[in-house]
Amino acid sequence: MKTYEYKVEHMEIQIRFTQDFVDRMEEKLNGFGEDGWELAGVNGTVFYFKREVR
Repeated sequence: MKTYEYKVEHMEIQIRFTQDFVDRMEEKLNGFGEDGWELAGVNGTVFYFKREVR
């Protein structure tokens, strides 16, 4: 059976997306992905991530 650990991150959201905002979000999300975190859900400005514990 797989075991997971979880991470909760509050991220600021902008109603009007600018390229700077998109670039910063992509950099942050790609960093989580490089560390093995997978986006599991979003609730407003709270992002939930999980990764398998090995």
